[in-house]
Amino acid sequence: MQKSTVGGILSIVAGALGLISGLAMLLFSLLFSTMLNDPLFSTSSNPPPQQFLDIFSLVYGVIGVFYIGLGVLSIVGGIFSIQRKHWGWALAGAIGGTLSFMPVGVAAVILVALGRSEFNPAASVQSPVSVSNRV
Repeated sequence: MQKSTVGGILSIVAGALGLISGLAMLLFSLLFSTMLNDPLFSTSSNPPPQQFLDIFSLVYGVIGVFYIGLGVLSIVGGIFSIQRKHWGWALAGAIGGTLSFMPVGVAAVILVALGRSEFNPAASVQSPVSVSNRV
């Protein structure tokens, strides 16, 4: 099996795990915000300040969106790596996979970088005028 294919598969796996964790963090943020704004949920006579809870929920939401973006980037880069097109995007996706799920992403970066020679350079640069039409 070729290095770029294995790197692409690992990048897709890391992206899927990053996507799942981002969705979980976003869901946690929304659930946490909803529960804390419900007056029936708070049974304490001295509740924490509302600003802290809003900021806490906002931070988890932003982190969740960030992980979702990294997961999508990693999946797209993995697809390009399997197709052996756009080496730059494939490497960017593998790096995004490293940020979303490090053990699998590091292996994806190494394999995509080592498999650079497997990519088709003509597929990265497509000219609207073919060489055969020139006189």
